Amino acid sequence: MIEKTIRKQVRYERNDINAAFKKAPLFFNAIQPAKILNISKQGMAICSSQALKRNNRLKITLCFNEGERFFLHGLVVHSFNKPNKSDDEFVELFLEGAASPIALPFKYGIHFEHHNLRFRDYLIESGCRNGFEVRQRGFYQRQARAD
Repeated sequence: MIEKTIRKQVRYERNDINAAFKKAPLFFNAIQPAKILNISKQGMAICSSQALKRNNRLKITLCFNEGERFFLHGLVVHSFNKPNKSDDEFVELFLEGAASPIALPFKYGIHFEHHNLRFRDYLIESGCRNGFEVRQRGFYQRQARAD
């Protein structure tokens, strides 16, 4: 018997949130910008120029266009270690005042370490208020076989 497990967490595809992170607990790491591919109350998928490994701890800053800011702690739970060089999935980040865009070749799945109720509520309310669509995504799929 084959059983399919599909992620049941609702993911939001938002373009009104800016993200930056730095590796923790090192004090001298530079803050790295990231592009959010999708986000939920429990985590997010991002693209970054910084090479990270699974289980790296991050200090994350999320800034909404409406001015609200959240500081969260995250853990890299999924890492595509090889840079993505295909044209159909190439991601760039355009920063205000920068002469050229920043290439973001690495893709990660980040889990937020603590549940932040104020962040959860704001994520949902601001999405509804600004007309963002909610899409349930089966991002990870696993098949188990019963022999």
